[in-house]
Amino acid sequence: MKLEKNKKEVKVITKATPNKAIIKKKKPKTQKRASRFVRWFRKFKHNTKTRLVNFKFKTWASLSYPYIVLMILLIVFPLLIVLLYSIIIATNNAFIFHFTFENFGAFFGESSFIVVLLNSITYSFFAAVIAVFLGYPVAYIMAFKVSKLASKNVWILVTLPIWINMLLRTIGLSIIFSILGDNVLIGTPVGIILAMTYMFLPFMILPIYNALEKTDHTLLEASQDLGASSTKTFWKVTFRFSLPGVFSGFTLTMLSAMTSLIVVKYIGGGKSILISNIIESYFYRGANFSLGAAISVVLGIIVLLIIVILKSLGRWATGKKIWG
Repeated sequence: MKLEKNKKEVKVITKATPNKAIIKKKKPKTQKRASRFVRWFRKFKHNTKTRLVNFKFKTWASLSYPYIVLMILLIVFPLLIVLLYSIIIATNNAFIFHFTFENFGAFFGESSFIVVLLNSITYSFFAAVIAVFLGYPVAYIMAFKVSKLASKNVWILVTLPIWINMLLRTIGLSIIFSILGDNVLIGTPVGIILAMTYMFLPFMILPIYNALEKTDHTLLEASQDLGASSTKTFWKVTFRFSLPGVFSGFTLTMLSAMTSLIVVKYIGGGKSILISNIIESYFYRGANFSLGAAISVVLGIIVLLIIVILKSLGRWATGKKIWG
C-alpha cells in the first residue's frame, strides 16, 4: 500500500512539476530577410542552371528575327523592285506597265555595253590578282613570323584604311596621282587598277590571315619531320590550306572593285567608263530607269556566278566535295 501511495505521489509530483520551457530566441528581421534572400538566390541559381542545360536552338533562332527583318527590308525588297523594273516599260498612264524583256535585248544588242562590262570584269580581275600578291605576304607575316602583339599592331594598320571614308581616300589618292601628272595615272587603266587594289586590299588580307591562323601546326611539323623542305612544306601544306581564304579574299576584292563607282568617277577622270557609270547615268539622270535596272540584274547574275565558281574552286583545292 505504501508503495502504491508513493507511486501515486510520484506520479502526481511528476505531473504536477511543470516542464521546463524551452526558450527560443527570436531572430531579428534582418536575419530573416537575409535567409529568405539566400533561399531565393539558391533557387534562382538552380533554375538558371536547369534552363541553360535545357537551352534549345529555338531560343537562339529567335535572336536572328530582327536581322532577318532588316535583310528583307534593306536587301531583298529593293532587289525585287529592281528586278520588277527590269522587265517593265512605263506607259503614259502612271499605273499601267507593259511586261517585256526588251530591256535585256537592248543591253545585249548594244556592243558598247558588252565592251564596258568586259572592261569592268577585266579591271577588277587584275586588281584582285595584284591584291593577292601584295596581301598574301602580309597575312603570312601576321600569322607566322611575328608575335601576337606585333600581329595585332599590324592588324590595326591593315584595317585602318577601312575606318576612313572611301570618298576621302579616293580624293586623296587622286591628288597623289595628279602630282605625278594628269596623263600618267589619272584616266588610265593602270591608275584605275592601282586605285582598286589600294581601296580593297584589306578585304584580301583579312580572309587570308584567318585561313593561315587556323592552319594545323602539327601538319607543318610532320612535313618537316618527314624530310620536306620549307619551300615544299609551304606549297603542299600552308598554301593549300590557305586557298579558301585566298578565294574568299579574291571574291570580295573583285566584286567590290567591279561594282565600285567612286574609284572610276574620281580616278577615271571622265576618260574611262565602266559598268557602274552606265548604271548611275540611267538611274540618276533619268535616261531610262528600266534599262538601268536590267543592267543591274545582269551584273548581279554575273556576280553570283563568280561567287559560285570561286567557292567551288576553293572547295576543290582543299579536297572537299564541290557540291555538298
